[in-house]
Amino acid sequence: MRSDTLIKTFHAPAAVEGYQVVTFAAGVNEVEVADAVTDPLLGVTTSIGSQDNGRCDVIVAGVSEVRIGATVTRGEVLTTDASGRAVTATGTVRVVGMAMADAVVDDIASILIAQG
Repeated sequence: MRSDTLIKTFHAPAAVEGYQVVTFAAGVNEVEVADAVTDPLLGVTTSIGSQDNGRCDVIVAGVSEVRIGATVTRGEVLTTDASGRAVTATGTVRVVGMAMADAVVDDIASILIAQG
């Protein structure tokens, strides 16, 4: 169930798979796979992702889909794991959104994008 409301195109210096959580990279208008709960989580890549040194569409608002990195329950707040997959947020961490459905590892599941 996707209902993207804002998609922004960035540059990806390294390959980014589809359905991954991304953060800002070093350069202006660049993104990379988020790999730490302290990263400013920008959004989720579309199903296409990006090749090395290519354009990367990132969903920054709306209901989107993301690859799940651990069991999550509908309504839980999500952050990232070290591979750019969404996992349940615990403690003081950056968040990318809220799970809209129950899911397990490697599922593609709906989330409400809500950075924080």
